[in-house]
Amino acid sequence: MKHRSGKHHGGDRHGRHERHDRSGPRHKGPPPPARPANADTRWIGGLQAVGDALSAAPYDCRELWVEHELKLEGVGDLVRRAKDLGVTVQYMARPELDRAVSGGRHQGVALRMVYDPSATFAEWIKGLDEKRKKGMVVVALDQIQDPHNLGAIARSALQLGARCLVTPERRSSPVTQAAVQSSAGAALKIPIHRVVNLAQTLALCKEHGFWTYGADADGRDAWEATLNTPCVLVIGSEGYGLRPLVRASCDELLRVPQVAHGVGSLNASCAATALLYEIARQKARPGA
Repeated sequence: MKHRSGKHHGGDRHGRHERHDRSGPRHKGPPPPARPANADTRWIGGLQAVGDALSAAPYDCRELWVEHELKLEGVGDLVRRAKDLGVTVQYMARPELDRAVSGGRHQGVALRMVYDPSATFAEWIKGLDEKRKKGMVVVALDQIQDPHNLGAIARSALQLGARCLVTPERRSSPVTQAAVQSSAGAALKIPIHRVVNLAQTLALCKEHGFWTYGADADGRDAWEATLNTPCVLVIGSEGYGLRPLVRASCDELLRVPQVAHGVGSLNASCAATALLYEIARQKARPGA
């Protein structure tokens, strides 16, 4: 669930449920970067997810809600870390946390944080030098709409060495609580950039030396192809695969070899994992 800063469940209308922590930040050293007041935010829940967010993106964190009188181990540490970062801590009734994470699993803690990376993907690509691009893998998702698939792909991408994910702004799953949980926290550790036009983004990547490979059932067997890096691996939507313009933007189409008596095809997250593994395997070969 996405909120604008300053608009959230549990405001003045629910003041009887709140206890504001006014002890203030205990941050030491140089002052932290300013937190933009108008940034789009989202709620995530669960001890692991909140802990990962405080570690991976501390200055994107805005507000920590904790269930009243929660005695779960590890909660005190999360509260101390949030205070040290200057994150507002509030104690709320459980229904308020349920609403914040849209009924998702939260274990009595929920964190509101900035939704998108501050720098655009185009700025990031243009700022890469040849040394940083060497061996780099980016995963682009062409209208993946299932948050569980998004989460599973984020997990595989992080584990198999991809640098970031790119997804269109429209007709694509946002990074929801379900996506964070499906990714086992990986969706908070790997940057997920949203772009307006995926085909134009792929063209920009090619201009800056990236190979582009699309996952497609009619493509070449991945283990017969030479997969060069830096590269972008493009995964199509669950129902329709790659859109024509996105497919045409790929240097080569790849498929995961499968037995003839199977069930048709792998789903998007399984195909992404298999192809990311093949890219990683070829990168690890001597002389690659």
